[in-house]
Amino acid sequence: MIMDAQDIIELIEYFRNLQNNEMKFEIEELQGYIDIRFEELYDKLTEYIDFNHSNHPL
Repeated sequence: MIMDAQDIIELIEYFRNLQNNEMKFEIEELQGYIDIRFEELYDKLTEYIDFNHSNHPL
């Protein structure tokens, strides 16, 4: 199989797009994980604040 310059350019673009799509997926997956962790942290902080506020009335 003989490839000319245009074939090589198209192949490079194909793999670049494939890599970009994979990176986008990994970033979205990481963002979902971070969102879950922030929700857990927020829940723990609000529980801590509620508990301490109820034990120490102003």
